[in-house]
Amino acid sequence: MKERTDTRETARERARSDIADKSLKNYEQLVRTGLKLQEEAARCWSSLLTQTASVQDFQKPISNLTAVANGILPEAQKRMQEMVSLVEANSRTGVELMKKAAEAVQTASIAESQSKWMDFWTTSLGAARHNTEALLQINSRAIDSWIDFAQQNTEVTQVRVPRKA
Repeated sequence: MKERTDTRETARERARSDIADKSLKNYEQLVRTGLKLQEEAARCWSSLLTQTASVQDFQKPISNLTAVANGILPEAQKRMQEMVSLVEANSRTGVELMKKAAEAVQTASIAESQSKWMDFWTTSLGAARHNTEALLQINSRAIDSWIDFAQQNTEVTQVRVPRKA
């Protein structure tokens, strides 16, 4: 009995660890994107401050930076909202699974208890499958949106600094 409890706790810890790792990876992606945006802003400002140029030369890097920011932020926000929705759904599923496990433990009849445990494990595996599919879909949409964004904005992301003569 102790070994089964330890196994369950280990499985729960692994599940929590996996969710934490995935959340951390998404957060790291978001931070990297923010850093790239800051680097782009720094490059624009440094090019603006080191050169004496016309107003048009000032406007182009700023409009490029604005276009990049306007394209990146909505997509990142969509992916984060999808992740929040998935975490909320997982919380509801976890509560449901805890209720089913409690019912299975409290059942006196062996046949009925086995039936309830089978229902619990079937629901657990279904939830795991759903989580895997949802994460794959979210990641697939994120990759697709980044590819589309990169294809649409290739000239925007290539800010060229004019050389001094």
